[in-house]
Amino acid sequence: MRKLWIGIILLAASTAVMGQESIKLAPNFRIGPQSVLPCRGADLSVRHVNDDAAMGGHLLTDYAFKNNSSSACTLKGYPRFELLTKSGQLLPRGRAINSRQLMGEETPTTPQLVTIEAGKEAMFRVYTNNGGAGYMGKPCPMSPKVRIVAPGTTRAFMLKDEIRSCQKVQVSAVRAGSPE
Repeated sequence: MRKLWIGIILLAASTAVMGQESIKLAPNFRIGPQSVLPCRGADLSVRHVNDDAAMGGHLLTDYAFKNNSSSACTLKGYPRFELLTKSGQLLPRGRAINSRQLMGEETPTTPQLVTIEAGKEAMFRVYTNNGGAGYMGKPCPMSPKVRIVAPGTTRAFMLKDEIRSCQKVQVSAVRAGSPE
């Protein structure tokens, strides 16, 4: 008798499951968390937002990636940031090194997955040092333009951005939010 009841319960459960499978959902309708795809280079633009200079030649520059697509996308990691000569060649020590903590920041940070909504921005920072007042060494190299590649993409953005740097350039990971 017990086996009969177990059989009836299993039959009823399988019938219910089979009935659920025949329900047609609207196209593109999903149940549960929606996955957000990584940003594509073609969907992004980049801009120089502002500079924060300090004594001793320290300079923090904020840049922002804008999502120009009609849907959200994600970025994670460090952008490639390069100082270039007038002819587009990489300057010596011109490729930025990834840094968890830039000059003036209180705590180190690790790269996080950043979701950029359509039409919104995510930022990153670049640290350079031009020697500052009283610098006695040879003149620091001047870069009239920079090349920037968003993490996980291959599209290179070229910006006219004069940067003089005597030391190794550092770049932060992409961070949520727009720079002020």
